[in-house]
Amino acid sequence: MNIFDIANQNWDSLKIRYKLLKERYEDYNNLGIFSNFVKLVKDKWTISINMRQGVLNNFLIAGKYKNIYEIKKEQGDELRKVKKMDIISEEQAVKKHQKGYYEARVTFESTFEDGAKFKYGALNIGGLGLEKYGDYCVAIKREQSKEYTSLAFIKEDSLNYVEEDYVNIERLSQDIANRECVHILVALKHANDIEEIPTDELASMICCDECYVEAITMGDILNKHIESVRMSKKKYLLYYDYLYKEFLSELSTSELSDIVKRYRLEDFRNMQELLTKQGIKLEVIDENEN
Repeated sequence: MNIFDIANQNWDSLKIRYKLLKERYEDYNNLGIFSNFVKLVKDKWTISINMRQGVLNNFLIAGKYKNIYEIKKEQGDELRKVKKMDIISEEQAVKKHQKGYYEARVTFESTFEDGAKFKYGALNIGGLGLEKYGDYCVAIKREQSKEYTSLAFIKEDSLNYVEEDYVNIERLSQDIANRECVHILVALKHANDIEEIPTDELASMICCDECYVEAITMGDILNKHIESVRMSKKKYLLYYDYLYKEFLSELSTSELSDIVKRYRLEDFRNMQELLTKQGIKLEVIDENEN
């Protein structure tokens, strides 16, 4: 079963549901609000992937984004060259990494052709993306997002379609879109929210930890495809607060411990150097203005 074929095949159903929704807004004399929302999504959508600091730096150094299977295979191969003792399999390493999500993820990916090659992101029209997956929101150039040969969008997190040991294909097939009609999928998802949300809050409504449209591709995601890396102003200033205290040699023991765990200053410096060398913008976003 090919998930990208399913996305293409849902075109007619989405168009019918979209026509009915549009007529509903027209009946209530709110077609302008609806049309502006749809146009905004259609004109601005791209893919974003949130990452932790180490994952982002590795991406920038390697020049290519890798999914968890590729990462664990590379790490396993490297360890086997050095360690004489046996190490756990890549499958076990992935299981430990994904923890409680492992079984559902395997069920989802094994249902579809080449599921182990999937790379996951989210539809994004601006903002910080899914911060629960990492502080850094890597926004892919819109032109590149439109060119990935394999690309599908799902109304919710794909794991929400896993029911015990199978994927609810019937529900998924109604909640999936290709790039040509993803704006319709977003309009259907937020049909009851459009009138209530101010324009400057739409980006965070469409893509946040609690609500997002998932993107799946098998295409190569290269660092030259990155439009910008976004991070929150609050966390950005916190780094510089620590850097200033380091400059004055005034970091306390507790702050040093916190830096080691969460705010690795050297990694932060390395990231900025890598971004500068590769001509990628670091975009600092004030959450209070969105």
